[in-house]
Amino acid sequence: MSRQATYDSLPPHYTDDEAIPLTFTIGTYASHPLVTITEVQAHLRLLGAFATLKAHVQRGVPDPQHAWSVFVHKAVYRFDKFMSGAWRDFPPWNEEIIPPLDVVMVWHTYLLNPWTYHEDSVRRTTPFARRLAAMQSMPITLVASLIDPNTFEPLVPSYHRESFFELTSGLSFMYATSTSMTDVLELVCPCCNALNERVPWITADGKGFGETEFAYTCESCGRSFNRETMGVRKFCEEATRHRAGRKVYFANTLVDSNTGKEDEMLAEMKSFHIVQRIRTVFKLSKVCEQDDIVPQATELAKALDWSTEKVVPLLQQAIYAQKTFRRGDATTPFVQRILGAYNNAGYASLDLVGAVIRQGSFVKAIEGLGWLNARRFTSGRTQAPLFQAISRYHSFLDLLTTKAPACPIPTLDIDLVWHTHQLSGAAYRTDTLRLLNRVLKHDDTIQPSTFHAGYAATSTAWTKRFNAAYSTCGCVPKDVILPPIISITTPKAKSKGGWLGIPTFKRNGSVLSFLTVEGRNASRSSLFSGISPTSTRVGRPSDVESWLAPPSVPLVEAVEEEDEDGATHPSEHALCFNSDETQVRIPCKRRNIPGVENQI
Repeated sequence: MSRQATYDSLPPHYTDDEAIPLTFTIGTYASHPLVTITEVQAHLRLLGAFATLKAHVQRGVPDPQHAWSVFVHKAVYRFDKFMSGAWRDFPPWNEEIIPPLDVVMVWHTYLLNPWTYHEDSVRRTTPFARRLAAMQSMPITLVASLIDPNTFEPLVPSYHRESFFELTSGLSFMYATSTSMTDVLELVCPCCNALNERVPWITADGKGFGETEFAYTCESCGRSFNRETMGVRKFCEEATRHRAGRKVYFANTLVDSNTGKEDEMLAEMKSFHIVQRIRTVFKLSKVCEQDDIVPQATELAKALDWSTEKVVPLLQQAIYAQKTFRRGDATTPFVQRILGAYNNAGYASLDLVGAVIRQGSFVKAIEGLGWLNARRFTSGRTQAPLFQAISRYHSFLDLLTTKAPACPIPTLDIDLVWHTHQLSGAAYRTDTLRLLNRVLKHDDTIQPSTFHAGYAATSTAWTKRFNAAYSTCGCVPKDVILPPIISITTPKAKSKGGWLGIPTFKRNGSVLSFLTVEGRNASRSSLFSGISPTSTRVGRPSDVESWLAPPSVPLVEAVEEEDEDGATHPSEHALCFNSDETQVRIPCKRRNIPGVENQI
């Protein structure tokens, strides 16, 4: 950890009311910028901290992948404890309530699954669900201010920040980057509800709670349990809560699978039929008393032998009452989605461990671009790729208002801005519902064949709509000063200030300065004045933020990579680095697009 964090080190917010925001055409809407340069830069700093954390965990160990997997399991456990802890009312956002970096990493990944995150925050009335709802938008600039801009190490937390986490979670604020066989945790047995106080994180035979093949024999009842056992118990508890009159919708029943919109009536109907089927099969009473929820949930799980195989026929017959299912029949996709939410031990309806590990590929790709270099985007001109990325993200949304590919795949730069937008969970949901009439789903589990076919279709649709190449190289080598602007545009796009006219960059006290290596600090009052707890944006965009071209005018000269299949992510990232960190661009094949003039 680095120096002590203080309120004076938090980032300033630019509030120049004289700046005129530029709008983007997205379908039939003229939209203000949905993501700011401040947020993207703050997000890059956070990704840099994740990469640094992973490097620390994997350094000097015989099996780096196993070490990282164990660490992520521990981080998810800490996240669950924090989100379900002893909270009262959620306080306004400030430095004191930001959890440690490992917990932030899990929260970050959860937000990148917007359908699941939102549904988990409203389908139950548990403390965990209420915390999700309260923390549905990450104050990304505040979080980034707690990370050293040079080393990407977390700053030393204040006493109040440590105390808040430790009181709410019951765990130490400081996390260990290594794990030994003597490290243990407490788990409640899903079979008898007894507390097991010394469950190991790792074991010699690979069956610790931090390992994929987890299994443990309860010290009280002597029954072996694993994550499937714990997941079935979670399902049974929700069914029993529903019988007791609590508000409970089963996972993946509340959010429409096509639009991401809520449908409470349909969710209630499906949940009712599932509970009704359970009652009929096991001859249970219609109502369960509040005090009997735990014991009756245990009895139901016992009747199901704590096995998902026993749950499948119940779900299929409940949801598809008019069909007859026989032993060995394939599980329907909808039932598979429901079951998938109950295959893990935590409160979330997705495998957060797997999701965090998958995010590592994205962070590695961004790092390969050189975009996590602390000195990469320190001035207005070197930030051109980020401005372009923001512009291209809005173009991507505009593309989705048309007959876009069934599986649209973003380039890496667009994906970065898309992720940044998703971190403002409430605003993201509102924005995409308004602009696209659906909540745009982000799926990081797409199979390679579907991924490449989707990217090819997206590239074709992009070129057809915008008359520009989809994959671009917007990377600026070290110490190279960009010309005033590099763009592809038609002669009609010429403005008074030349090609898209560049505004004067405000280098001192601007929205960008807090993320530079030598950025100035802001006072606590300037940070929190006028800030909504669900957004990190204040006032109008700055002059710098206004340098965002309409979606039909990409900012940087379009090129086409010679071999997209050879890249780790189809995008502009055909880069490598030599020993002195000089950025080198791998040769790209330029393509002249008819009717488009290249202005340099």
